Amino acid sequence: MRIVDTHCHVGLHKYEPVEFLLHHMERAGVEGAVMIQYMGNADNAYLLECLKAHPGKLSGVMIVAPDDEGTRMRAWAEQGIGGIRLLANSRARAADPLAQWRAAAELGLVVSAFSNPEILLGDEFSEVVEKFPDLQIVIEHLGGVSVGAQPPYADYRQVFALARYPNLTIKLPGFGEFCELPCPFEEVAPLAEMALEAFGPQRVMWGSDYPPVSSREGYGNALSFPMDYFAGLSETEREWIFSRTALSLWKF
Repeated sequence: MRIVDTHCHVGLHKYEPVEFLLHHMERAGVEGAVMIQYMGNADNAYLLECLKAHPGKLSGVMIVAPDDEGTRMRAWAEQGIGGIRLLANSRARAADPLAQWRAAAELGLVVSAFSNPEILLGDEFSEVVEKFPDLQIVIEHLGGVSVGAQPPYADYRQVFALARYPNLTIKLPGFGEFCELPCPFEEVAPLAEMALEAFGPQRVMWGSDYPPVSSREGYGNALSFPMDYFAGLSETEREWIFSRTALSLWKF
């Protein structure tokens, strides 16, 4: 099974250079990764450098300044960056508040949407998914899940109900994001199953959240635990979660 990690951060001034990510990927048997630009950094030059140095292995997701109306988005996209990271309720500081969402749709970019349940269930995000039904939007971090999530998980049930929009997919993180350490976890909230039931394997994709995951269960466990957890699924279903969903959206 080819494995693709859809949520990694690299950098020269925050986090680690890409070589550290590649080391962890090799040890865990991960063949491809999506580099997600970290918040507050609209200089995507290093992502481009990584893409050129490792063709076919990496994909990149940019961030642009809040006042960009699409000019910088187009420039970065023309150089090979295939996605943009936006807060799920993001509005540009421009004449057209939806300019960045609109440009993403026009350019065929994938939006990696940072969020939490309150934002995802708000009017601003509803406006986006209704106005841009063909824009591929990936909800990060299982909808902003955390260790503090408590039954009956009403907010997350509403978030997963967003699967009614066919252009939405969702990232399955390492379980350390919502389970008490250490790993292997003694208690696992049913959030992963709830998301899988709502979206189906073809719209769920695994993402490690490297390098923050290193302070939780670690990179290898962030992959091996969910793979073991979903051992009862068919091989095809697991392939969708751990590679095929990602490969259907991200350009490598």
